[in-house]
Amino acid sequence: MKFVNSINTALENILNNHEEVILYGEDLLDPYGGAFKATKGLSTKFPNRVLPAPISEGAMIGMAGGMAIGGLRPIVEIMFGDFIMLGADQLLNHLLKYEWMYNNKVEVPVTIRASMGGRRGYGPTHSQSLEPILASLPGIKIVSPTYYHNPGKLLEHTVLNEVGVKVFCEYKMNYSRELRNQTNCQDGISVKYADGNYPTVSISNSEFDEPEILIISHGGNAILIEELLMDLLLEYELSAQANFPSLIKPCNFNDLFNGIENAKMIIVIEESPKSYGWGSEIISYLAEAGMGEGKKIVRVGAEESPIPSSMLLEKKVLPSVENILRIIETAELV
Repeated sequence: MKFVNSINTALENILNNHEEVILYGEDLLDPYGGAFKATKGLSTKFPNRVLPAPISEGAMIGMAGGMAIGGLRPIVEIMFGDFIMLGADQLLNHLLKYEWMYNNKVEVPVTIRASMGGRRGYGPTHSQSLEPILASLPGIKIVSPTYYHNPGKLLEHTVLNEVGVKVFCEYKMNYSRELRNQTNCQDGISVKYADGNYPTVSISNSEFDEPEILIISHGGNAILIEELLMDLLLEYELSAQANFPSLIKPCNFNDLFNGIENAKMIIVIEESPKSYGWGSEIISYLAEAGMGEGKKIVRVGAEESPIPSSMLLEKKVLPSVENILRIIETAELV
């Protein structure tokens, strides 16, 4: 099953079994079925609960707050995650504060689905990864699955079992990928899963045998990290493990640092800009917990630049296998 089909099936299951769920966004209706086809067929099956929305993300997010307070569980699709910032006032000053302002007498179970990330040549306003900006908002939950996770299962749990405001990030490069698991993984890659509703997935190029390099990332970066792990093994004979949390705010740090004991180097990779980012938060925790002593610690992220429309230039701005390998070479591990 592909990532996008998992999302679509989950949305159908949710709508079929929970009448309090409303799904709406721009261009969701058939035959178009959404910009990335995650909602294809749903408006035909649920014509009164899969609804088109005007081109106003502020209104869409604000409406979700009203629906949630009234007892519904709205799912809002933001076609491109970049435009979630048009609803920033509703998020920051309203939805995330209602429960506190009303002394926990109301619940605001809103799920915002947002496509994130670049590598598709969509240009500077349709290619960003805004998780660090959103993560700075108190009380928000941010889910960011890879194609090693079960995105549909994560979405169902997020919509139906979590209260408060949740942003479910769907990386564009993941939509067309076949889901991977322990029996369906790339040759040379081993996979294991932590327990819990939001499991961390770990992949290894050495069957988790005392990795020399520990990589931490999320979302769409599994694609380049798969390639990176094989290059490290075949070209440099370095063992490496990558940990991908599915819930990145709040984060389960215990699972995140699994495999750190023997690692000589820790690399945190994100597609958002490196400065003031998610990686900075991870490394701050690492330092405060005293877990990084004697290890080379590196942050990798996008350049401090808008993302170009040219895919050749876009590749230079976003993290790449080549850049990460150069960092590892500089650290004299190879």
